[in-house]
Parts: sequence; structure tokens; C-alpha cells
Amino acid sequence: MKRILWNIAMVAAIGVGAACGGGGANATPVPTIASPVLATPTPTPVPVFTDPPSFASSFLQCSPGELQMPFGGTNTYVVTVFGMEAGNCHYASKVVDPKGGVVQSGGDCRVPQALVNGDLLGHFFGQDAGPGKEATLAQQTKIETDYCQK
Repeated sequence: MKRILWNIAMVAAIGVGAACGGGGANATPVPTIASPVLATPTPTPVPVFTDPPSFASSFLQCSPGELQMPFGGTNTYVVTVFGMEAGNCHYASKVVDPKGGVVQSGGDCRVPQALVNGDLLGHFFGQDAGPGKEATLAQQTKIETDYCQK
């Protein structure tokens, strides 16, 4: 093992040609390839909202943003809009515990922008439940079934 590591170190230090016995005046130079330096992108902060009315504009325009609101005691309901992807609004919803663990996932969704509207936003908050709202609930449930992965 020490011999292998020593050989690797020698190749790195003096070049492949010299390490393989090809050094001297007639040695063919071995081209070196520079390693690209990859910049680490800085994440763009997204606005965080704590109430649905403030979040509505971000959601309806499918611009990046996140809703975080209390849910069921110590949990938090989170809806994250990632933005537009190929004509679809990409968003996800979930309920997380105080340590950030997912208690319930609402799914990862890519919905055509034409279907992103107030009814879809209201669906997150149960505004389509109850008498007289069956058609809206059925439509929003179909969108969730067709465009969301749980």
C-alpha cells in the first residue's frame, strides 16, 4: 500500500512521463489539464411569509417564496414556491415538527400556470370544504392528483 501511495505521489510530483521511465532529453512532454474551479452558487434568499394573504401574491405569480404558519400546536405548515419550470409552477407543501422533521407531505407539485388561481391557494387552507363547494374541491383534488407527487 505504501508503494502505491508513493507511486501516486511521484506521478503527481514529477509528471507521468518521468515516473514511467520516460524522462531525459528525448522525453515527450505530457500535457496537463487544469482542473476547473467551480464557484459555489450563493443561494438566493426567498421571502418568508407568516400569513396567507401576504403569501397570496407570491403564490399566484409563481414567484419564489415560502409560507410558514403554526399548525396543530407545535408544528408548522410550510408551502414553498420554487418558481416557474417549463410553463409549470413548482411548489411543495408539508407539515414539519419543531425539529424540521416532515410530519405530513402535501406533495411536490408542478402545476400549469393557467391552473394556479385563488381556488388552488384556498385549497391549502380548506376553503373548498363544506356544503356548496363540492365542485371546487373536486377540481382542486384532481389538480393535486394529476400534478403532485407525494
